[in-house]
Amino acid sequence: MSSTSKISVFTLLDIGRSLQRMITTHYNKPYWIKTEIAKLNAYTKSGHCYPDLVEKQNGQVLAQMRATIWADTYKRIAQQFEEITNKPISEGMTVLILTKVNYHPNYGFSLNILDIDASFTLGEMAKEKLESLKRLKVEGIFDLNKSLNFPKIPKRIAVISVQTSKGYQDFINIITESYSYLNFEIELFPALLQGDKAITSIAEALKTIESRKKEFDVVTVIRGGGGDVGLSCYDSFVLASKVARFPLPVISGIGHSTNETLVEMVTYANKITPTDVAYFFIKIFQERLVELNNFNLQIQSLVKFKLKEEQLDLKHQHQEFKTQVNILLQNHRYNLKEQRQRIKSTIPSLLKTKLDGLTRSSYQLSWLSKQKFQKQDQDLVLISKTLEKETRSKIINQDQQLDYLSSTLNLLSPERLLQRGYTLNLVNDRIIKSARELKPGDHLKTIFADGYAESDVIKIESNEKN
Repeated sequence: MSSTSKISVFTLLDIGRSLQRMITTHYNKPYWIKTEIAKLNAYTKSGHCYPDLVEKQNGQVLAQMRATIWADTYKRIAQQFEEITNKPISEGMTVLILTKVNYHPNYGFSLNILDIDASFTLGEMAKEKLESLKRLKVEGIFDLNKSLNFPKIPKRIAVISVQTSKGYQDFINIITESYSYLNFEIELFPALLQGDKAITSIAEALKTIESRKKEFDVVTVIRGGGGDVGLSCYDSFVLASKVARFPLPVISGIGHSTNETLVEMVTYANKITPTDVAYFFIKIFQERLVELNNFNLQIQSLVKFKLKEEQLDLKHQHQEFKTQVNILLQNHRYNLKEQRQRIKSTIPSLLKTKLDGLTRSSYQLSWLSKQKFQKQDQDLVLISKTLEKETRSKIINQDQQLDYLSSTLNLLSPERLLQRGYTLNLVNDRIIKSARELKPGDHLKTIFADGYAESDVIKIESNEKN
């Protein structure tokens, strides 16, 4: 006990106040510190924020400290930060803070944060985005989704969105109501569309769609009404790589941002807004309808031309056949006449030179003439039958071709098209081919296969604007 009286004894408060004086003396001004927010600890009721700050190297924590941001300061800092970065202050961010070092005997050591340099964080985010973009290209996946074959008719669409979002409602109103006759097949896969949790949520939706990929033609990620805030999740390398590798074409419509995100860069097509995405699909359908209509017109024109050409060819062949038959008959008559003339010319000579053989020659000549005439008649009958058979075969063949072409033309007739579900619209007995030919108040007559209906035009909407 005697030895104890010779030493200095301090209370815990003495040590605390000494440390407080020392820190106040030597750390009497604010300092800019680069750190990572491990945990934000923001309290809505009081408005105060108590971040846990860390410094790491290769995943190992080298230093950690507790900090405070008082309510008024936190409100100001958070608003400025979000205006500049389009993202709220959140855990895992590397930030540059202006802080004052404090020590209190009762509450211990802490950093009182006075400001956060949002521009520094914005630069870090841009740097991380640039590195992710470079990695996507180095790994050869940046253009994978863009290189997929886009379906001729993207009818079956898997939509990643929120059912209650304005963007999704705009998309549905356009694609299933205004253009309901196109019969799109839409299935919604709900997911979070902003914030850090959106990365996992959208990735899970993509995984579900991939397991059913044979049921869909394309995928679209649509988000509307949120401005640019919350879009940083779409700069995630993890999410961008999943979209780039996805086996179906992905169409993005996630906002009005002028700064294109990584996800938007790797998609097959980026159409900014959900409305643009809807009109993108509608335009493809309308282009296919125009192609089909043009093809139909070409077939009709070709059939008409072919029929006319075959009719002319048949008429020409008939005329040529008739001419050849006449020539052949004329040649045979000439030969017969010539032979008869030759026989007649030989009779006087035979009478003068061979009186003794007159009777014999007369019988012989009569017999020869009869044989000759019979032979010529047989040849003529055979030729006539052959020509008649060939003529009949040719005519039957041409009739069959005409029947086939007539049947083909009949399949393309307006009546058949009406029976297949198409309709014909008339105003004052004039066929209407475009919505631009109508005006409100027009009396419209719609012809079906089994009758017609009459209606008045109330409203006209043009589909020319994407």
